[in-house]
Amino acid sequence: MHPRFLLSILTTLVVVAVAKPVRPSTSHVVHEKRHNVRNLWQKFRRVPSRNTLPVRIGLTQQNLHRGEDYLHAVSHPESAEYGQHWHPSKVIETFAPTQESVDVVTKWLVDEGMNPNRIKLSRGRNWLDFNATVGELEKLLKTKYFMFRHSRHGQHHLACDEYHVPDHLVEHIDIITPTVHFDQHIGHERLNNRVSMDSGVSDELKKRSLANGERRPSTGIQGSGLDGWSPKQGDYVVNAMMTLDDCDKMLTIDCIRALYKIPKGDLSAKNNSWGSSTFLQSDLDVFFDQFEPKLKGKGPDVDLIDNAVVQTQNQSFQFNGESALDLQYAMGLVFPQQAKVFQVGDLVRGASFGNLLDAIDGSFCDANADNAVDSIDNNYPDDIRCGGHTATNVISTSYGYNEADLTARYEQRQCAEYMKLALQGVSMIFSSGDSGVAGNGHLCRDPTSGAFNDGSQGLFTPAFPSTCPYITSVGATQIVPGKTVKDAETACEETILSGGGFSNVFAMPDYQSKAVAAYFKDSAPPYTDQQFNNSRTVRGYPDVSVNGARYVTAVNGNFSLSFGTSASAPVFAAMLNLVNEKRFAAGKAAVGFVNPVLYAHPEVMNDITNGTNAGCGTKGFSAVKGWDPITGLGTPNFEAMEKLFLSLP
Repeated sequence: MHPRFLLSILTTLVVVAVAKPVRPSTSHVVHEKRHNVRNLWQKFRRVPSRNTLPVRIGLTQQNLHRGEDYLHAVSHPESAEYGQHWHPSKVIETFAPTQESVDVVTKWLVDEGMNPNRIKLSRGRNWLDFNATVGELEKLLKTKYFMFRHSRHGQHHLACDEYHVPDHLVEHIDIITPTVHFDQHIGHERLNNRVSMDSGVSDELKKRSLANGERRPSTGIQGSGLDGWSPKQGDYVVNAMMTLDDCDKMLTIDCIRALYKIPKGDLSAKNNSWGSSTFLQSDLDVFFDQFEPKLKGKGPDVDLIDNAVVQTQNQSFQFNGESALDLQYAMGLVFPQQAKVFQVGDLVRGASFGNLLDAIDGSFCDANADNAVDSIDNNYPDDIRCGGHTATNVISTSYGYNEADLTARYEQRQCAEYMKLALQGVSMIFSSGDSGVAGNGHLCRDPTSGAFNDGSQGLFTPAFPSTCPYITSVGATQIVPGKTVKDAETACEETILSGGGFSNVFAMPDYQSKAVAAYFKDSAPPYTDQQFNNSRTVRGYPDVSVNGARYVTAVNGNFSLSFGTSASAPVFAAMLNLVNEKRFAAGKAAVGFVNPVLYAHPEVMNDITNGTNAGCGTKGFSAVKGWDPITGLGTPNFEAMEKLFLSLP
C-alpha cells in the first residue's frame, strides 16, 4: 500500500491576498497499548509537562521477514555459507528502513511544529531521535504521561497507557519510546527474602535425598519479583575442600569439567574474550585461591556503559551474587582466555537490554541519542555509548523478563537486533528463568483478562528474551542426591525450577520444528490452551540446559551455595568460548548462532529424561526423551560438541 501524504491546501479569499494553509484532518489510531498484566504498577502522579524526554521512533525495517533465511545460511551445518558471518555494514544496508519511511515520519514531526534541526537519524537509519517536552509528546501522540510505582517494591517508571499515530504512518513505525514499555532496570533493586529450600523440590527427590542420608540446606534466598533470574543463595559452606564424590552436595569448577568432559583451556586468542552483561564484585581472589590458583590476582576486562561503576559499596549476595557466580565459574573454565564484563548502568537508574545493544551494536542506535526510556533525568551526555564497545564472540546474560511484561512490538524489535548480532557471528546466551512454567516472581496469568495473579493457577508465563528464536536459551539441571558426576542428571527441582515453555509472540523457527513436532507426537503435555499456547506453531524454550544447583560461590569473603539458571547460562557460554578457541586455532570463524547445529545434531547432547518444572497449579512440563520445554536438547557432551563444531568449515 502506498502511503498517503498530507497536502497543504491554499485558499484565496476575496478580502485578503493569501490565507494561511490549512491541513486536512488526519485519522489517528492506537499504535500500542499498556497491557492489563501490569496490575503491579500503579499510577501515582502526572508527569510535569515541562520535563524533557529523549524520544526515539523506531522505523519499520526492511527484509526482517528474510532474517531467518539469512541466518540459516551462515549457521546451519549443511549450508555452503556456514561461518561466513556478515560485516556490520552489510547488516545496516540489508535491514535499513526505506527512504520513504524516513521521509514520511520526519514530515509528520515537522508538520506538527518540530524544527527539523531537532531530529536526528541514527547511523543504522532505523531510529529517529529527538528531545521533547512531555507536553509536546502528549500532543504529538495524543496521550498522557504518568509516573507509576511498583506495588511490591516501590520502583518508579514513566509511561503512558496508550499512544496514537496517524493511520498512514502505522506501516512505517515499529515503536516509539518512552511510551508503554515497562522495560524496568535489569538487576536493580534486589529485595531478597529467605525461603524454604524444600519449596519446589519433588517428593521423589526428597525421598532420594533422605535415602542417601544427605543433609540438605534448610533455607535459601529467593529473588524479588523484579529479578527472579538472580541466583538463589543456599547455606554457607564452612569447608569448601571436597572431591568429585561430593559434587551432588557442592558443585565446583572440577565438578563441571567432570560432568561435561571439559578439558582445561590452553589457548588464548586475543579476539576471543568471554563476555557477560552483569555487575562486578571483589571476591574473585577468595574463590580462585581455593579452586583456580593461577587466576588469583587476575580480573576481567570491564567495559563501563552508561556511567556504570564497579559496585563495591554493597557487599551482599543480593547485589554481588550474580557477578560472583558468572565470573568465578566462567573465568575458571576459559582460563587462560580473558573474560570481559559489560557493566551496564549506574547505581541509580540501572539498565536494560536496550542499553547493552546500544553499546555493542552501532546499527541499533545513534551516538546522539540517550535511550533512557524510563527516566526523566537528563543530566547525562548524549554520546555515552552507541557502538563504542566491541561485542565478544559469546555473550552470556542471566537476566530476563516475563514475555507479558513488554509489548509484542517491543520484543520483536529487540529480537531482530539479536538476529543481526547472530548474523555477525555473536552467540547470545540467556538463562531461561528459575520459576518453572510460572514467570518472574512466580506469576501466572488469568486466562480471561490476561492480568497477573498470585501464581496458584492460570496461564503459564513464558520468558523473554528466551522466546526470541535468535538466541540460545539455557535451562537448569542438577545431580540427583546420592549420585555422581558419572550418572544422568535430572531437571533442577531444588530451590529453583528450570524455566521453559512456549511463546505467545514468536513463531517456531525452522531449526526447531522437527524436535518440537516429535515432542508433541510422543509426549504431548496434558494441558489445554487455558494453560499455554498449544498451537504447536510457536517457539519453544529452552534450547539446552546445564547444571544449576549447589554452586560453591565466594561472596563478601564467605563461601555459600548458589542455585539458578544464572549459573547455567555462563557455563554454557564458557563452553562455546572454548570451542571458538579451537576453531580460531584451525583458521575458522566463531561458531556464532549455535541452535541450528545443535538441533541438527542432538547426539552431542546428554538427553535429560527426569524432572518437571511445576507452576501455576500444575506439575508443569516433564523432561522426556528428546527435546522438551524444561531441559531442551539436554546438557552438552563437550568432547562431542567440540568435535562437531571443529568438523564444520
